[in-house]
Amino acid sequence: MNFKALIFDLGNVVFNVDFNCIYEHWSKHSGVSFDKIKNYFESTDYFDLLERSDLSEEEYRSITNKVIGMNLPDKIFDEGLTALYLDECEGINSLLKSLKKNYTVIALSNTNSIHKRVWRKKYEETMNHFEKIFCSHEINTRKPELQPYLIALDYLKVNAEEVIFLDDKPENIEPAKQLGIKTITVTSPAQMRIELKQLVTF
Repeated sequence: MNFKALIFDLGNVVFNVDFNCIYEHWSKHSGVSFDKIKNYFESTDYFDLLERSDLSEEEYRSITNKVIGMNLPDKIFDEGLTALYLDECEGINSLLKSLKKNYTVIALSNTNSIHKRVWRKKYEETMNHFEKIFCSHEINTRKPELQPYLIALDYLKVNAEEVIFLDDKPENIEPAKQLGIKTITVTSPAQMRIELKQLVTF
C-alpha cells in the first residue's frame, strides 16, 4: 500500500502523560484524598464535556471544585490539571521531522483549552512538525466518536486506505479500523517505530 498521510494521537504517543500527577497536585493543595479525586475523574463525564467544549473552563473549574469538595483558585486548579505532562516520547521529534518529508503528518487529540495552552508551548518544537493539529475542544467532538476521524480524512483529501493512525488506546483505534484506515496501537516508542518501518520510509 502506498501510504500518503499519518495521523498521530498526542498523549503517550508524542509525549508522556500521567493523570496521577493531577490527583496528587489537587490533593496536596485541597486536602481532599487522592482516591476521591481519582474516582471523580473515572466515574463522571465532566472532563469529556470539557474536551468537547460542552463545558467552558469556568464551568468545569466550578463544577469540579464543588463536586470534589475543593476550593482551589484558578491558578492552582490549572497547575494541577496540567501537571500530567512529562517528557517527550523517545525519538519522536526526529521521527516526525523525517516523516513529514514524504508524508502529510497531522495530529488528532482529545484535549481541552487549559491543556492546550501548556502542551503547545512545552513541546513547541515537536508540535511544529505537524501540518495540522485537530483538538477535540475545537472541533466539538472527541475520539472514539466517528466524527473526529471523518474531519481528519476530509482535511487530508486522501482515501482512508492511504492513511495510518497511531493511538495508545484500543478504543480509539476501532473507529479508524472501521473506516479502513491502517492502525497502529502504540505500546512503546520502539514498538511504534518497528511497526512504522514495515509500512513507510523514514
